[in-house]
Amino acid sequence: MKIQQRFIQHLLLGFVFWLLLLALTVPLAMEGILPKLGFGDERYEWLVTVVIGFVTILWIIWFGWYFGSPLLLVMKWIDQLGNEDFSPLIERNKIYNRKGKFKMRFHLYQEVITQLDHMRAQLQKAKGERAQLEKAKRDWIAGISHDLKTPLTYIKGYSTLLLNPDYDWSKEEQRNFIQEIDDKGTHMEQLVQDLNLAMRFDGSQSVPIRKTTQNIVSFVQHVIADSSNDLRAQKHHFELQAESHDLTMGFDPHLLKRALQNIYMNAVIHNEAPIMITTAIEKQQEMLNICIQDNGIGMTEETQQNLFNRYYRGTTTEQKSEGTGLGMAIVKSLIEAHEGTISVESALQQGTKFTITLPILN
Repeated sequence: MKIQQRFIQHLLLGFVFWLLLLALTVPLAMEGILPKLGFGDERYEWLVTVVIGFVTILWIIWFGWYFGSPLLLVMKWIDQLGNEDFSPLIERNKIYNRKGKFKMRFHLYQEVITQLDHMRAQLQKAKGERAQLEKAKRDWIAGISHDLKTPLTYIKGYSTLLLNPDYDWSKEEQRNFIQEIDDKGTHMEQLVQDLNLAMRFDGSQSVPIRKTTQNIVSFVQHVIADSSNDLRAQKHHFELQAESHDLTMGFDPHLLKRALQNIYMNAVIHNEAPIMITTAIEKQQEMLNICIQDNGIGMTEETQQNLFNRYYRGTTTEQKSEGTGLGMAIVKSLIEAHEGTISVESALQQGTKFTITLPILN
């Protein structure tokens, strides 16, 4: 029953009880009490109005308490929530009886009280999550400082060696130094790109999607080739499986390549022993599934739950993180920008499987 219906019902019942009370008190007063006090003559008939008024005032006061006291308690609860105090209301014993059910006058507002209790629980949960996010942000900023400082240290170190007039470096040594500087500079560039993409996805700006129609199987094959040629991936094995090698669709090659490379390099970086990374491309009606699976060390349940969260820098190995902690969050945003979805399945020592689903738009 809705609150409006219950309110009308309680109001009508109150009116009936008021009439019944008058029917009892007026005759009792006029025929029993007042004559004994010497007010039984007809000239004292005005006392009937006084009795009716007195009973009515008492009933109005009781009505005000009946309908108003729950509202006062609700206002107190709202004020408590407004002050970010999400603990249970101290006066909860006033709301419920011993059996845990609403008392009559609070039953009238049960939807309001239930919603407030639900909102309190949600706000308390959100407060805890916000505290965890703030901690994650602080840890992430510290990690970003370290990630940027490390390549800068290498660049400064090799630059100092090259500029040192006390040594005459051979061309081979100079080339090695310059190569290291270039590699670290590229790594810093990738970190900055990650930050730029993350800020654009996190804010009001939208990343422009420039779709072109091309063969998705050939495209994925080229991405796999680029990833496998990375020095860090030399000991790993890549395999591509596709039902058809002639499948065209519309997508942004730059952004989709970035997403797929992040997944491949995530598998490479977090698996020290040689692993097999298998990519399966499958068409299902108007959707395309790209499944990337490895037989590596897998992930913990906590890592899976937080994998696509910004600022999470979890790892399943003793190896230090080489990214911003935004890699997989960016992957999710890039896939969603293509109106697709991404999910992950993993278990420790049993590998990891990413499933990307994209709409086929030619």
